[in-house]
Amino acid sequence: MRKIIVSIILLGIIFFISGCESIDYETLFSFTSSQIEAEIPEVINADFELPVFENIGVSYELNGKVFTGEYIYESPFYDQDVTLNYTLVKNNQTRDYSVDVRLLSDDSGYNEYRIYITLPQPIDAIIKETYMQASVIAVMNKNGVDVIDTNTDAAQIRGRGNSTWIVYPKKPYRLRFDENTSIFGMPKANNYVLLAEYADRSLMRNTITQKMGSLSDVLPYALETRYVELFINNVYNGLYVLTEQVEFQKNKLDIESIAGTANTGYLLELDMRFFDQMIVPGFDWIIVSNYPYEIKEPKSDYPLYSNIHAQYMFDYMTSVEEALINDIGYESLIDVDAWIDFFIIHELTKNVDVGFSSVYMIKEKDGLLKPGPLWDFDFAMGNADYIDYGPENFYGMMDYKNRLFQLMMNLPEIRTEFRERFNDMFFDDLQQVYSMIEVLSESISDKADRNFEKWDVMGTYIWPSPDEVVNELTFLGQVSYVEDYLHLRSDWMYETMLEYNYEHGIFN
Repeated sequence: MRKIIVSIILLGIIFFISGCESIDYETLFSFTSSQIEAEIPEVINADFELPVFENIGVSYELNGKVFTGEYIYESPFYDQDVTLNYTLVKNNQTRDYSVDVRLLSDDSGYNEYRIYITLPQPIDAIIKETYMQASVIAVMNKNGVDVIDTNTDAAQIRGRGNSTWIVYPKKPYRLRFDENTSIFGMPKANNYVLLAEYADRSLMRNTITQKMGSLSDVLPYALETRYVELFINNVYNGLYVLTEQVEFQKNKLDIESIAGTANTGYLLELDMRFFDQMIVPGFDWIIVSNYPYEIKEPKSDYPLYSNIHAQYMFDYMTSVEEALINDIGYESLIDVDAWIDFFIIHELTKNVDVGFSSVYMIKEKDGLLKPGPLWDFDFAMGNADYIDYGPENFYGMMDYKNRLFQLMMNLPEIRTEFRERFNDMFFDDLQQVYSMIEVLSESISDKADRNFEKWDVMGTYIWPSPDEVVNELTFLGQVSYVEDYLHLRSDWMYETMLEYNYEHGIFN
């Protein structure tokens, strides 16, 4: 209200001054500048109308982009203190001004994302197998003002995850809307995931991985993430990572997948849990060289779905292996550059699941086999005591891990490309990632503290925490452990890939 009153007064003064025969430009421009700075948000995370005037021309510039009338928000990689420059023009007179603002990333904790879910039953009644009706209100601070971003009764919730659902008291959830819905600026979709990150006391491993993926210009898609404080039936449930469901969807991973047509779009997941289930391959599962892949798209419950899809992908994956083994023709079957970036991220983070599960791949009609999206990295970056979790030694391309990674790294030309691309990331992308970690962790630190008041896990063993993780007793200490791990791991990889063994494909 105060801003509005000041603006009205200033506007009146401006009209009075500009109506005089002799214009005092300094006073006119000074008053106009004051009005503009009263209207510009100190913190920017959304579009907004820029002040314009009938009697004075004004143009705005931020980060090299010129705006007139409306500022169009684009998320930076991490929060930035920037300068909004503007120029005032009257007759033949111009004046340049600037105002300092804070430009928030769309995953920044300073966006104050909150989700309130109301259920007809207690939270303990949520199960994995079926959805429960839910009312959802999503709230955020937009350009300094709290606003309701989403408000609907047309939603459902269920549990999700494997060990994360069974073992831990803080549960992950799947959120589904009846209609495509955008939450906090994410692409419109029916399905979202709320990651609990209970075993990841940095709360950042999955987000860091997606941010790494977003820096690649060859990976097909990087999932968006948002830090949200979750309330269920008006009870605070902790800090969660809201992210996208891995699926084909027209507003994000837009790939046509037609059941009943062999040459169509496919989404596959490498998942060794197949061997723990009573499933017969050949319909929506295939096994190639003793590695099982589930066909996620086309969906097997579609009426026209048949075993032609399993046969098509079995033949295709077999052709990929044969081409890599014989070192001929693989470029016409797989997107080599994308797979290199994908496996660099897995190897750099030493992700435990690189050869086990949550390894997704896509193939469009008449297209190459591509990796992604990246998924499930909470046990990466030194957070699993049941593997060689330290920052040294190769991991994903070993004989007992990822078959495709191994076959690729058997080829000298791919090892050379892998090293060259890693070196580019080492000197460029990783430096951005380190800066992002510091800024993003600061933005969520107060929320992380509230989370750990709710879930008192610091200093306690939680499967599969290594001793180094258990011994870090603060959130920022946990974040430092992750960042230090990436520094040590990347340094080791950079030096080791210059040595004789790497040159000759020896990884033991």
